[in-house]
Amino acid sequence: MHKCASYVHLLCIVIKLMCLICAVKKQLAIKKYNHKFLNKALAFLLLMAISKNNEIRSNLLQCPLDNNDKIFFTLMDYLNNLFTSKEPKDILRFYDFFDNRDQLIKWMMERPKGNYGIVEFNKENNDIIVVIPTMDVNGKFAKTCRDEIFKGLHIIFVESGIGNYYFNYAHNCNAGIKKALEYNPKWIILSNDDMYKIDDVEVLVNELSKLDPEKIDFVFTSKIVDYIYFIIGKPRIYISILRRIIRHKEWKIKEKIFKKYEIYIYGAGFKNKFLSNLFYKNLFRFINTGSFVIFSGNFIKKIGNNLFDETYINGVEDVDLSLIINYNYKFTFINYKIGIYHGMSFGNISAGKGVPRGIREFANWAYFNKKFYNHSP
Repeated sequence: MHKCASYVHLLCIVIKLMCLICAVKKQLAIKKYNHKFLNKALAFLLLMAISKNNEIRSNLLQCPLDNNDKIFFTLMDYLNNLFTSKEPKDILRFYDFFDNRDQLIKWMMERPKGNYGIVEFNKENNDIIVVIPTMDVNGKFAKTCRDEIFKGLHIIFVESGIGNYYFNYAHNCNAGIKKALEYNPKWIILSNDDMYKIDDVEVLVNELSKLDPEKIDFVFTSKIVDYIYFIIGKPRIYISILRRIIRHKEWKIKEKIFKKYEIYIYGAGFKNKFLSNLFYKNLFRFINTGSFVIFSGNFIKKIGNNLFDETYINGVEDVDLSLIINYNYKFTFINYKIGIYHGMSFGNISAGKGVPRGIREFANWAYFNKKFYNHSP
């Protein structure tokens, strides 16, 4: 045990020296500056840092990043950089680091939640409070929310900051909701900032005035209901056979990761019930909260302000919550329309677009399967 720790300590010293050499090369503008050797050393250290019970001791590694001795590059940073990369091959390397689902989920739980700041507008109006996670409170999307969509309402922006690579959407939502509860509101609206106006805010206020927050737990809008029906199911056997026949590279990678991390059920956004039954053995069918949902203040107090599970990393946390509340709480619809751009506000930091986003979501689905695979509504 002590011998192994000595080896790890020695390797840390070697890597620190390599970091300093790389930093000097970069400072002197030497063209051959790169981190390839350092990456291999870090990968080797990761294997050594896993104890016999498969726990990752991330505090074993601390080495300076570039030439700033106040910033440290830890094992957690290294893995997070792979996970948040725009390159699919880097994200796949991230998954190669773990032997099984439990190791992956433990890393997700230990991952920092990032920093945030609270910025409020129109604090005197507290019956309806809008909570909006955003990257930049002065950005285009946030300005549209406060000047057009929700003009005049009390808005709580939870600002994550540009370059916050540990951003956690669920954590920021919970922080904003906790702040809103301090004002004892009747309704708390949770909205993404990448929305656009259809109906005036007066329509929203008037519709909510017709409801009793003592009797309704949460509210959906008529516009969103057209495309937020969600199913959780298991692909039918002929779908897997068809994929093997076609042998598409992305499908092969997906099936390999799904098998390793025990992902048996996952979601699909079919509008048509016939199509969803054709492709999936449906286990759950429900309405997803998505980008915009309204909760009664009483409901939040009843279940606690940690509404979202913060183990999820910028994806599937809404599915998790929706599955629970659809089968256990009372909801209704209002005749208010609002538009959604989808995935425009946080870009690569939250979940990204296209293939990288889809590959990152495998981690979230692995955790979802751990929680819900053996349960039924």
